[in-house]
Amino acid sequence: MATPPPLPARSAPAPARRAGTVSLISLGCPRTLVDSELYLGRLQRVGFQVVDAVEGSDTVLINTCSFIQESIQESIDTILRAVALKKQGKVKAVVVGGCLVQRFKQQLIAELPDVDGFVGVDGFEDIETVVQRALHGEHPESLRSRPRLPHRGGRVARTPLTPAHYAYLKISEGCLKGCSFCVIPKIKGPLSSRPLEAVVEEARQLVEERGARELIVVGQDTSDYGVDLYRRPRTPELLGRLARIAGLRWIRLLYCHPRGISDELIQAIRDEPVVCKYLDMAIEHADDAVLARMNRGITQAVLRERIGALRAEIPGIALRTSIIVGFPGETDPAFERLLAFLREARFERLGAFTYSHEEGSAAFRFPDQVPDAVKQERFDRLMRLQQEIAAAVNARAVGRTCEVLVDEPDPVDPRQFVGRTRADCPEVDGVVYVRSRAPLAPGTFVPVRITDSYEYDLVGHVVEA
Repeated sequence: MATPPPLPARSAPAPARRAGTVSLISLGCPRTLVDSELYLGRLQRVGFQVVDAVEGSDTVLINTCSFIQESIQESIDTILRAVALKKQGKVKAVVVGGCLVQRFKQQLIAELPDVDGFVGVDGFEDIETVVQRALHGEHPESLRSRPRLPHRGGRVARTPLTPAHYAYLKISEGCLKGCSFCVIPKIKGPLSSRPLEAVVEEARQLVEERGARELIVVGQDTSDYGVDLYRRPRTPELLGRLARIAGLRWIRLLYCHPRGISDELIQAIRDEPVVCKYLDMAIEHADDAVLARMNRGITQAVLRERIGALRAEIPGIALRTSIIVGFPGETDPAFERLLAFLREARFERLGAFTYSHEEGSAAFRFPDQVPDAVKQERFDRLMRLQQEIAAAVNARAVGRTCEVLVDEPDPVDPRQFVGRTRADCPEVDGVVYVRSRAPLAPGTFVPVRITDSYEYDLVGHVVEA
């Protein structure tokens, strides 16, 4: 394939005119979703019209994920389906961006000649030029070796991909931790925090202009936010600044490393009424030998102490965690110690994954790889345990009245609506099925009396004034 001419270091905004239509497929986590909103915001600014349907759009932009093998395969399958549509004349150009491109770069360019343009995770400033040149058949690339944050300050143009009443707020990129199973630092580099003032200004913009009532704070490791800029974590201060934004009702913190759960962070969650008494804190495992091989820099004893401090200081807090089963060297006794710890900790919310053998990670060359069948058996056992814990947690809610944020009407029952409590994050946690005599608009907060519970979801009715 011929090498295209280099892209300009910064693409100048084109006149605001209709440059064509663009559809977007965003894969992976909320951090990728924020990037997708930024891509579309820049494209709209130079005249592209964003459309929902892929078929019939001039350009389909696919923002990919490559964290584990399942996400890589999903990304590749999505690209191939889009290429098939192009060959059928149903789209004019296919542009691929994100983590998959950054991770595999030249391999993708060589093996996917029918893709019209590539943008790495660093390509925000070039997205308009890449799409415009892709439509002219030039096969442009925007790939740099050192990713950088696309919006360190100033006004942020984002096209919403979530309902108006909640939005994700990305405060940093990259990571300092170096977990042996993870390739993210190789894709996105070390921690790169946005200036505190820039984050607060974007949050205010999301509340005042988009109408967000809930902000969900994300980053690769939000507990480290600010270390690179200010030589100390600024997450507690950031939560306090966000809590003072008028009109904001909920702030939710995701993706904290347990090592970063400081007393100051606990106090900020405890003392700020707007901050949900909810914390996403991935422990990954609880056996000391496995934790050491994972390079987590923490022990079961420290995990126990931090969880104890959270529960003592913030009564009723909902803790979410993530677990990897089948990590190299995970013995039967190590797995049993993990289960015992989960029975003790009783996380209200939990996601589990079987270990993914990722080339480029330190663990890729570890001995004592666990067979897939054993991984799956352990995964099933762990999830059965968590289902029992979650059912017991939800059963305690029956008879109580709680504040619920309405997300959407039930697609089947016109008198039922779907919402969430403060203990539930969109997409990954449970929901509340709300019965109401009157219509409830998305973004409405209502008091709901819980009347029934399932393993992960609740049922209730609006408490009439």
